[in-house]
Amino acid sequence: MKKRNIFRLIWFSLVAVFFIWQWTTYQSRNLPEDTFKNNNKVSVEKSSDEITFIANNSKNQNEIIFFQGGLTDPKAYAPLCREIAENGFTCHLIKMDWRMPQWDYKKIENMFDLENGKYIIGGHSQGAKMASQFVYENPDLMKGLFLLGTSHPRDFDLSNRLLPTIKLYGELDGLASISEVMENKSKLPKNTDLIEIKGGNHSQFGYLGKLLTDETAEIDLTEQQRLTAEALVEVFNKIETGN
Repeated sequence: MKKRNIFRLIWFSLVAVFFIWQWTTYQSRNLPEDTFKNNNKVSVEKSSDEITFIANNSKNQNEIIFFQGGLTDPKAYAPLCREIAENGFTCHLIKMDWRMPQWDYKKIENMFDLENGKYIIGGHSQGAKMASQFVYENPDLMKGLFLLGTSHPRDFDLSNRLLPTIKLYGELDGLASISEVMENKSKLPKNTDLIEIKGGNHSQFGYLGKLLTDETAEIDLTEQQRLTAEALVEVFNKIETGN
């Protein structure tokens, strides 16, 4: 075999291994056993477009629309969405075609009666970017916005919007660093709550493997999920009561 052919074989083998490894880290893993089980607090419904965690017996009117991160298995966010529902807010975890929110984020226009409903939108990473873009493109349609592990909005400006907004970022996020988050702070709605999760990273906003270029978290997955859920639910309750 010629040297050139050997080089090509090695090169393509390395590329294949890299993409397989990358795809594996974006899969959900170690989900709690009760994630998709029905009980007196939460009912779970699945369709081709979403996984819905219904808050049973809740009087809250607002519902949550959650956009997955790019390439990420949407089930990685199911435990967080379930926790939100257990605290009284029905949560719609949206499945994006090809796992690409930037291609499929407008599908919610046909899934929900957004004009007459009460929805709070958000997501993680690329999903957070597209949630903020949806808010930019549809002024006054959403009741609130939440952003997890993202440097966005970066390419458009929401600073003139008066919209309840929360942005959570990890101290050790290797994909959306603190400096990047702060660089685009001025483009957020002026009433945004910025919350740093000490010791948190990018990957642990979901039940994922450690993503490429991410830093190693100094808190465990369960703790980062708990802190994230508590911060989100606090803001959702404030939006619900109008405070």
